[in-house]
Amino acid sequence: MSYEQSEEEQVEAFKSWWRKNGVAVIGGLALAIALSLGWQYWQGQKEAQAERAGQVFAEMSQALESATLANTGPAAPDLQKPRALAEQIINEFPESFYAELAALSLVRMDLESQQADAARARLEHLVEHAKNEAIRPLARLRLAHLQWGIDQADAALKTLEGSWPETYLSDADALRGDILVSQAQPDEARKAYDAALAQATLLGLETGLLRIKRDDLGGSSHATPAAQ
Repeated sequence: MSYEQSEEEQVEAFKSWWRKNGVAVIGGLALAIALSLGWQYWQGQKEAQAERAGQVFAEMSQALESATLANTGPAAPDLQKPRALAEQIINEFPESFYAELAALSLVRMDLESQQADAARARLEHLVEHAKNEAIRPLARLRLAHLQWGIDQADAALKTLEGSWPETYLSDADALRGDILVSQAQPDEARKAYDAALAQATLLGLETGLLRIKRDDLGGSSHATPAAQ
């Protein structure tokens, strides 16, 4: 619009422009506002769901501890309440980190109830499908422990094969050493314990029990910090 135009001409020019473009401008602003409010709502809902999932998880953990502490006899503890809460988390908050923590808790409940096959199936699922990368190696390590505990040592060693995150490497090698000892393979067990000690030392972890296991096998130690 020219500055030489009269006020009336400027008003008329603006009206004409508005008739042509006003709907698009309003629509664009409305869309921007809707997207902004929608994003804020989605973020708020996501945070609220995460908070709620955390609350239910805390309630489940407390119920689980109470049930196991209250059980002093040979019978399995009454896990009906913590199991129901864990399943609630998985069903209502499947995308949350707590859903996979709840699945790990269900593994413990399965084992408390002498349901090793169910526990193994849950761990195998987490190893393959856990969305959180921190859950997969933890589930894998527990799966190997479980396999060894139900007389599937070869399967456990296979589960332990391959690469491990730095924080789990010492535990994986230590478990490999334990299994090899049980299979009367002391030379291979020494190597596994040496690797575990090297990594534990590198990370500044406690090595007392691990050193005792290694010393019980005799022979010279060749433990050096594990290469990453």
